[in-house]
Amino acid sequence: MKKLATILFFSTLVGVGNQTANAQTQSKGEVKDQEFVIRKDRVLTVPVQPRIYEKLPVMPQAKGITDFNYFANRYNLNLKPLQLAATPADKNFSAPKLNLYPGFVRAGYGNFASPLLEIRYMETEVRDFNYALQLNHQSFGKGPVLDEQSKESHSNLGFDGSYFLDLFEVYGGLKWKQDAYQFYGFEPRNSDDLDPQPVEVQGNVLNTIDLKAGIRELEKVGPIYYEAELSFRNFKDSYLVRESQFGFQAKGIFKPIDDWTGEVGLSYFATNPEDLDFSESRNYFAIRPNVSYNYGDFSFTAGLNIISENDSIADKSSDFRIFPVLKASYQFAPEFGFYGAFTGDVNRNTSYSFVMENPFLGPTNRLLNTVNNYKIQGGIEGQFQETFQYRAGIDISRYNQLYFFVNNYTQDLLSSDEARFNLVYDAKVAVFNINAELGFKLSDVYSLSSRLDLYQFDLNQQPEAWSRATWEFKVNNQVTPLDRLLIQANINFMGGIKTRGALLGVSEIAGSPEIFQVVKLKTIADLQLKVDYGITERISIFAEGNNLLNATNTRWLNYPVRGIQLIGGASFKF
Repeated sequence: MKKLATILFFSTLVGVGNQTANAQTQSKGEVKDQEFVIRKDRVLTVPVQPRIYEKLPVMPQAKGITDFNYFANRYNLNLKPLQLAATPADKNFSAPKLNLYPGFVRAGYGNFASPLLEIRYMETEVRDFNYALQLNHQSFGKGPVLDEQSKESHSNLGFDGSYFLDLFEVYGGLKWKQDAYQFYGFEPRNSDDLDPQPVEVQGNVLNTIDLKAGIRELEKVGPIYYEAELSFRNFKDSYLVRESQFGFQAKGIFKPIDDWTGEVGLSYFATNPEDLDFSESRNYFAIRPNVSYNYGDFSFTAGLNIISENDSIADKSSDFRIFPVLKASYQFAPEFGFYGAFTGDVNRNTSYSFVMENPFLGPTNRLLNTVNNYKIQGGIEGQFQETFQYRAGIDISRYNQLYFFVNNYTQDLLSSDEARFNLVYDAKVAVFNINAELGFKLSDVYSLSSRLDLYQFDLNQQPEAWSRATWEFKVNNQVTPLDRLLIQANINFMGGIKTRGALLGVSEIAGSPEIFQVVKLKTIADLQLKVDYGITERISIFAEGNNLLNATNTRWLNYPVRGIQLIGGASFKF
């Protein structure tokens, strides 16, 4: 038994050793025959497990950035400065195509035998030399008194030209103007007179020629701006009035920085008027330097008006006068601000300026400038809601030689001419004025502007402020309901006018003034309406109406104006 057990043990060891040797001696990667059993009917199943949703873990909050300390070391490098060369960028911009028409013709006709003609032509292309021509004519063949005996007409023809150089512009112009009036302002005669004398109505034609030439700098936004102009004017009427004037005006503006501005104005006029009773040679010279300073919403101006004029006035101490110019304003906000001024000046008067104000002026005894010794102004101004603008103020002025228009009534009936006016002066006059303005604009559809003035005169020699209004009120409206439709409605009121009537007598006291009748004129109310409609881009029609209230307005004594005036017509661009 022991022998058998020993034989089996050694046989087992030999078999295991052979298998191990065979495994070690087998080549790597060798494929042996294998047997695979594939069962199609076997179903693999996975037990169903419940799906568990877990919340995302809360991430730890980031800590804030703590303070860090940096150390900067300076390193001096010897480097050349960087030079940048600017180069223009070329880009072609297409200019908008605008239909510009150099010519314009406007013609119409209305009642009172009133033709209207306006012709304008100007150069529209960009050239070194530009020019413009203009012709206007409007006449009234019939008037409010005896039809043709109260007619009037107005005509003017002008030329303007400009030649542009690199730094400045040379300009000039020539204008001829003619105004014709009839002296129809006589008092109505009593029909019960045994021998009524017909009144001869005389006409007066005023002719004016203006010539000017000047130079002005083109770059108006630079630190220096200048302009100068020479002018000549010749004026005459149908009788004995002749006046020639030579003038020179210049202005220089220096603006070193945005807040400071300096300005110097210079003017000289030599006038030679002639009339029935006088012939003079009048000179007027003025220098007006001033400095302006802007600091935020505060603005201040200080300067002088230095005037020299040679008018012949009794007890005149000197021809030389100096007046201060002080102006200041402060705008707290767009809605509210203050302004104030203290100024003085000499207002220049000529035969031409008097006739343009009152065309029925007859022979005058003398011409005097008006000296404004001082003018104190103060008030408030501002705007709100970007649509309303307002301004209200008080003006107090003191004048010497303030002029007034009076009818030429005299003690001598042969020389008395009630249809013509004469000039009278007051040596010392104080004028107190309260004024207010209000404006409104609603986009481009509607705009309104209005002004109210109240005057009070404190006279020294004259008993009344002859032919001057004590209050005025103006309202201007403009409506554009359609692109090509423009409507304007204006109304003007003027009242408190007192004029000097017929001579009542002369005081027995030597040196006492003559006594005249005081005539108070009715309040003037004038309603105007203008409508313009563009049928096409070139053709439009218009209609105008004046004195639509049909009021018997009388601005100058014995001179009532025409009633309702209507004019209609068309305009054409070419």
